[in-house]
Amino acid sequence: MTGELTEREMAEIAGKLVRESLRIGRKPSGGFEAVRIMYNSTDSTCVEFALKVEEECWKTGAHTIILPYSSARQKTRFTVTPEEALAQMNPLAEALTKTIDVSIFIGEEDDPGWSRNLADRVKLQAPHKQKLREILDERKVRWAYVGWPIPGAARGYECPLEKFRRIFFDSIRQSFTDEVRRLCEYYRQALEGVDQVTVKAEDGTNLTFSIKGRPILVDDAYISEEDVKRGDVGLNIPTGEVFVAPIEDSANGTISFEKVAIPGFGRILGLKLTFRDGRVVEYEASEGREVFTRFLEANTGDKDRIAELGIGCNPGAQYTGGSIIVDEKIYGTVHIAIGSNTGAYHGRNKASSHLDMIKDMGEGVLLADGNPVMRNGKPLKL
Repeated sequence: MTGELTEREMAEIAGKLVRESLRIGRKPSGGFEAVRIMYNSTDSTCVEFALKVEEECWKTGAHTIILPYSSARQKTRFTVTPEEALAQMNPLAEALTKTIDVSIFIGEEDDPGWSRNLADRVKLQAPHKQKLREILDERKVRWAYVGWPIPGAARGYECPLEKFRRIFFDSIRQSFTDEVRRLCEYYRQALEGVDQVTVKAEDGTNLTFSIKGRPILVDDAYISEEDVKRGDVGLNIPTGEVFVAPIEDSANGTISFEKVAIPGFGRILGLKLTFRDGRVVEYEASEGREVFTRFLEANTGDKDRIAELGIGCNPGAQYTGGSIIVDEKIYGTVHIAIGSNTGAYHGRNKASSHLDMIKDMGEGVLLADGNPVMRNGKPLKL
C-alpha cells in the first residue's frame, strides 16, 4: 500500500510510538510521566496525528503539554525579539527541559531556509540551545523525532508534494518491518569490534576514522530498558539506521556530498569537506558555499568536528531533496555528521548543532579494518 496514511494507520502508529517505542506511562518512582509534544501546525494531517499521539499518552495516564510550531513563527520570533532577550535563556524552555520525561517532535521545517539573514541573531540563542541539549542528555529524557511530509518542506526541497508524501509514508510503514531489522543487524555485526573505518568513492572521497571502543547503535523504532541504561534514549520515525560516534580527533581525508540541506539555512550542491584530526579544515562547493559558512557562524562548540557515521537501512526511503529524517535512512547510503554527539551517540562533542550529510554509495565502498562490508550500496554478505 502507498499514498496517504489512513486514519486507522495513524492510530496504530501513534499507539506503537507511545506504548512500544517510547513505553510511556508510569514512573518507576511513582506517578505518571510528563510528555512534551511539539508539532508543525501548517499541515492538517500532522495536527491530526499529533492529537492522536496525545490521546495515546492520555490513555497511559501521562501528563502532556502540546505545542504548535512553524518556521514562519520562528522567523518572526528571531526578527522582532530584542537581542538582549535572545541572549538570555528562555526560563519556560529551561523549566520544561528540567521537568519532562519524554519529548516528541512531529513534523519538518515548513521553510527550510527560514533563518537566512538571521545567522547573527540565531547565534545569540545557540549557547542556550546547547545547554538545554546537555540537560536532556544528563536527565536521560527519552525522545522521538517523527518526520512528517509538510507541504512547505516539499516546496523548499523542490520535491513534488505527492512524491514527497508518498516517500514519507512508505518509509514510515517500512519502519517496523523484519527487513529493516535484518539489515540493521547485518551492519551492526559488521562494525562490532572494528577500529578503522574508511569511506571511498569514485568522486575522490577517501575518508578514514576510528570507531575503536565505541558502541554500535541501532535505530530500530524501540527503546528498551537496556537502551536506557546505556543512555540510548532517542529514536526516529521513519527508522532504519545503524550509527556510531567516531573518535572525535581521528578523521582524516576528504568526502564529497552531491547535495546537503541544512534546516533553516538552505541547500548546498557539490559540497567537499576536508578533515584533519577530526575537524573540517577546508570546504568548497559548486553552489551554496556561503550556506555552510552561515551555518558554522550561527553555531557554537564542536560544530565542525566529526560526530557520526550512519548507514541507511530502510528500503522504503527515497531521496526527498533534503528531508534528513528520511534521507539518512535510505538503503544504499551512508551519512557523516559534524557537531554534537553526546548522550545517545556516546561521543564527546558539545555543540549547538548536529548536521547530517548524506552520501549515495552507488559507486563507493565502506571498509571496516580494510575489509569491505558495503560495495556499491549493497551489503556484501547478506
